[in-house]
Amino acid sequence: MVKVALIGAGYWGSKISNSLNKNKNVSEVVIIDVRNGDSIDNIPKDYTTAIIATPLWDHYATTSKLLTRGFDCYVEKPMAETADDCIRLQEQAGEQILMVGHIFLYHPALEYIKSNLFKIGKVRHVTSQRLNWGIYQKKTTPLLSLLPHDISILLELLGTNIQVENAVGADFNNPTQPDYVNFNLKFDNSITANVIGSWYWPERVRKLTIIGTEGLIVWDDVRNSVVFYQGNVVDGRLSELNVTETHIPDLTISPLERELNHFIESVVNRTQPKSDANNAITAAKLIDEIATYLH
Repeated sequence: MVKVALIGAGYWGSKISNSLNKNKNVSEVVIIDVRNGDSIDNIPKDYTTAIIATPLWDHYATTSKLLTRGFDCYVEKPMAETADDCIRLQEQAGEQILMVGHIFLYHPALEYIKSNLFKIGKVRHVTSQRLNWGIYQKKTTPLLSLLPHDISILLELLGTNIQVENAVGADFNNPTQPDYVNFNLKFDNSITANVIGSWYWPERVRKLTIIGTEGLIVWDDVRNSVVFYQGNVVDGRLSELNVTETHIPDLTISPLERELNHFIESVVNRTQPKSDANNAITAAKLIDEIATYLH
């Protein structure tokens, strides 16, 4: 049985706490509410597993301290604000379990799309949108706060050989940080991708559109659906599309529960998690490169 110290008791921390309480391998959870002056020094001595759900600018410092004390750590995305800091954490971890919260890698919709990607032929382009009139942050940008989700999805689907083509940011209501980010990537075999993220947007959009030589896939996370559009060219003209929609069912086990279960299993079995430090570093290097275009 695993005793888990949860550092951070905010909006997402409360969801993590609820999910941990459903895990049969977790015997106890102690919550360290740093907002109210609590400290990781108050973690009981018999605890060796930690989940860090503090603001992203605190991830590196808190995780580093816990790794030094011998903890296995799950860190909400991004693992740290820079790739260099992610690499330092990996070096500190050694044989300890270190995992980043790339939650969509544990989403059944992504697993379903990946196993059925062949149905649309050769992938040519992907557009990913993550937009909302949401929690507004002045100490960071959508690139670090929102778009690690989209980057982790693209890395999972298309591989890690990527070039950043360009990126732009816009300050709609924040003179110090972009609150809108739009960037273009190029993968192997000339696959291109466009990613857009903002928390200053009038509607909630979480959509992935994949364009292939024999059809298209649209994953709408708001509608909880995956739609396949298949068609071809007949006599020089596009045929009508054959549309097949799959509703991803409401899960008894949510993506967050699946992710946390995977972390706890990695701790118990001493196995490398899917979203390990290497996964975090690959995403962070790409984020670092994109960020150079925004300054």
